[in-house]
Amino acid sequence: MSTVADQSAADRLAAMAAKDILVVAPAGCGKTQALAQRAARLLNDRVVTAPRKILALTFSNKARDNLSSRLKEILPPAARARVTVTNFHGLAGRLVRAHGDVIGVDPALPFPERGAYQRLRAAAGLDYRTAAAATAAAEKALAQAKTRLQDDDAVMAQVTASGARLAVAYERTLREAQQIDYDDLLRYGARLLADLRVARLYREHFAVVLVDEVQDLSPLQLGMVQAIGAGRTTYAGDPAQGIYSFAGARPATVFAEIRATKPAEVGLDVSYRSSPPVLHAVNQLAAELGATQLRCADPDRWPADCGVELRVFKDTTAEAEALLSAVRQDLADDPNRTVGIMVRNFRRLTDTIRALDDADVAYQDWYQPTIVPQIAELMHRNLPEALSASDDRAEQLAALETLCRHQLPPDDAQTLDELSVACEALGGTLDVRPLQQTLAAFRLHTTSEGPVPPGLHLLTGHAGKGQEFDIGYVIGLEEGGIPDFRSTQGEALAEELRVLHVMASRARHRLVFTRVENRWRTPSWYAPEQPSRWWDLLNEA
Repeated sequence: MSTVADQSAADRLAAMAAKDILVVAPAGCGKTQALAQRAARLLNDRVVTAPRKILALTFSNKARDNLSSRLKEILPPAARARVTVTNFHGLAGRLVRAHGDVIGVDPALPFPERGAYQRLRAAAGLDYRTAAAATAAAEKALAQAKTRLQDDDAVMAQVTASGARLAVAYERTLREAQQIDYDDLLRYGARLLADLRVARLYREHFAVVLVDEVQDLSPLQLGMVQAIGAGRTTYAGDPAQGIYSFAGARPATVFAEIRATKPAEVGLDVSYRSSPPVLHAVNQLAAELGATQLRCADPDRWPADCGVELRVFKDTTAEAEALLSAVRQDLADDPNRTVGIMVRNFRRLTDTIRALDDADVAYQDWYQPTIVPQIAELMHRNLPEALSASDDRAEQLAALETLCRHQLPPDDAQTLDELSVACEALGGTLDVRPLQQTLAAFRLHTTSEGPVPPGLHLLTGHAGKGQEFDIGYVIGLEEGGIPDFRSTQGEALAEELRVLHVMASRARHRLVFTRVENRWRTPSWYAPEQPSRWWDLLNEA
């Protein structure tokens, strides 16, 4: 594929006829804006005319809201009504409500809710107290069974045959509660679109389909897209950002199936996000992946302090102390900065979190669930009274939940559920740190398309996808850390490199990589750490 200048590529994409198009767009290249411009052009040029509409499908809520906000900027209200923007679960829900009886599913069945879903998982033994190996086996068995076009009986038979005890317990718990989970909802939607009568209705209703973040799709989701938009779909994404295999995504398979339809291809290769030094490091990783090399849109606009640094520490304690000092300086220089400390596995942040807590440095912990502002405000208001009720952390939390519940309308089921979810998350951390520290670290949920708020953020590479930070710290570049010790060959290793690439591409001004010579503080456990196999590659940057 020949790559063209970014603006000309976006203009060319906007003007293309309603046919299959594949847009390969690395992070920071304006992919979402290009999709919004294409929708506007199709409507303005009357390629799509009433009563038919455009269907824009996204993988996540954030991507959905981001695309919606771009459409608001460039389309008048009447035209915006002609574009249906939804994620795959939203589309599946629409299908079930309208046509569920076609496959023997009650159209009025309750859809998954976060709080109920977490409680059902815990009831089946799938929570933070479960051994990692048992959880992984259960998740694998459930994913394999629920990402196929099969009915509920076939799912249960496959889960049972897998021998994953917790997966069987979870599936039975779901059915006894007469509930479904998010994978079930997608499976029902895909089964409905496999029915030609249903698919024909949606092909007639939607003249064009736009798909964002296509590398995150499972083959099941791709089948849903093609059932509606075969020959009329614009796919946008980047194979180098495919990091969700654990959720059923198959980037190589999905891109191969799309390319088999002989789509026109458009490449975006100009970055509007990162400084030239950061892009150089990102390009080093992209070259190893065989992915697109990026050019900086305006190299001269970046300040002189932009750069990339690699730092080595004796152990994680020394690393944590250095990170604490560096972050303090970063935020002292500019309190409005966004600083992200990113890691492959959140356990690697243990010493860093301890150092931040001991120094009373504020941060947002992305490992914790988000809390809606109403719940956060309610909890903070009642926290002093809850803390005074007891010295026992569990009793403090119980008092806090009781106080908050008494101040909410008894029929406000959604807000009560959000309170329950927040309290469950707090309860899982009480053996690590006091209630007030965990509550302070919870990340407030704002609008999904909103930028990351100023300050320090702790997160994994997967959580950081789609975000950006003025300064990015990527820690843990030891063999066994990045790449993870369980993923050292084949496609699993390739995905580890993609995770590292995603983390690096979050940074705007400055990027720092770290590793330690010893991850164990106990001398008897001392064993020299090998640097990540990609350390030298980054050192060249």
